Amino acid sequence: MFSVTAVSAQNEVDALRYSQLNLSGTARFTSMGGAFGALGGDMSSMTVNPAGIGVFTRTTGSVSIGLTSSNSDGTFLGSTSSDGRVSFNLTNAGAVVRFKRKRGQDRQWSWKSFHLGIAFNRTANFNRRTSLVGANPSSSIVDVWVDDLNTQGIDYQNIPSEIIPGDPASPAFMGWQTFLIDTVPGSTTSYLRNVMPNYGQVQRVREQVTGGMSEASFTFGGNFGNALYFGATVGVPRLNYEMERTYSEQDARDTIANFGSFTKTDFLQASGNGINFKFGLIYRPVKWLRMGASIHTPTYFDVDEAFSSILVSELDGVQFNQPTANGAFDYSLQTPFRATGSLAFVVGKIGLISADYEYVNYALAQFRSQNYSFDIENTRVENRLNWGGNIRIGTEWRIKILSIRGGFVMNANPYTSQLNFDNTRYSLGLGIRLKHFYVDLGYNLHRFNQNYEVYDINYVPLAETVTNEHSLITTVGFRF
Repeated sequence: MFSVTAVSAQNEVDALRYSQLNLSGTARFTSMGGAFGALGGDMSSMTVNPAGIGVFTRTTGSVSIGLTSSNSDGTFLGSTSSDGRVSFNLTNAGAVVRFKRKRGQDRQWSWKSFHLGIAFNRTANFNRRTSLVGANPSSSIVDVWVDDLNTQGIDYQNIPSEIIPGDPASPAFMGWQTFLIDTVPGSTTSYLRNVMPNYGQVQRVREQVTGGMSEASFTFGGNFGNALYFGATVGVPRLNYEMERTYSEQDARDTIANFGSFTKTDFLQASGNGINFKFGLIYRPVKWLRMGASIHTPTYFDVDEAFSSILVSELDGVQFNQPTANGAFDYSLQTPFRATGSLAFVVGKIGLISADYEYVNYALAQFRSQNYSFDIENTRVENRLNWGGNIRIGTEWRIKILSIRGGFVMNANPYTSQLNFDNTRYSLGLGIRLKHFYVDLGYNLHRFNQNYEVYDINYVPLAETVTNEHSLITTVGFRF
């Protein structure tokens, strides 16, 4: 379980967000848990092991679309709430061209074919909505801002009337400008809450996130002796993340004098492009066994961020508001490398069972910028994150032209390296294969639990969220 918080500065949560892949793609790939490292022959398999391109026996093209429903249940200060969001996405599209080599076909150990492929795959889905509500008997976010000003010892005459984007004390400045904070009588550097002599106010959080990550991949591979397959991929990933977070406190019972409510809304938009490389092999020593191995280099992202905030307070029937100027920041992010080992057992033309083990060391993620050192942030990433081993298992069984599939995925906790039963995927699927045409349908349930930091955990306990993402993916493909 890991904590989620909304901040404008980069930290280990940002590094983790863009380093964790929740692969979707073709319906067959998704319904088998993405366990294709030793199988190949699927348009999405190249995101796991590029050698999978060498398994294609025909020139193939396919397109996949998906519908995802995300539902989140939150528990905060003893109260529960629910929220959800539905999104529609292109999860995969691509084509593989097979160049059959005629010379040497009579010899077992010869090049049988070469392949070129281009594919688009969705690698992460950020679309979700979270709601939390609870009555707090002991603290307010204003307490955090007051303590921040008292720690800095700023004279009230030096508090700027304009908010400095990216300044860690900006929320405190916003509270000052909207009359939520005042000086202690007789002092110019000590502060207190101007409202709420008593607690019990209702605190609410509503966070809406949109976007995701996708990757365009260009792959070259080959088939040697129908036993050894190789491949190499140039990946061009893209990320898009948009967040709107509204935090409010309200005197719902009208028991706090002169105080009505206040609302702070934060906006964050991040977009970026990157590049990575993948290399892989698949070896088939006997007909019933396949072994795969692949290495993914780190992805090198260039990220552009834009952010802003606005605070609106209502005191004694009068409304005050303080927006920030629009802020912007550019930085680079290097995600960790990945290594995957895979096994698959094939039962003739009847069925198969496959498994992948993926190693990722999240502590190796690094931020860089020409205008900022990121020493503190990179140290936090190194100290807080750890390595993880992700497990993917899939199976497929055929009855003539009909295929029945299932899969299971368990992702390790990136903070402890332990297998994480709070982050699992379950999938099922069906497929029909004809000579030149195929259609697949896949269902995937992604269930994960998280701790959510409403504001400083020294003042308020963490909230808990349980999210269930239901995805339905359809793939249509042609073979020539």
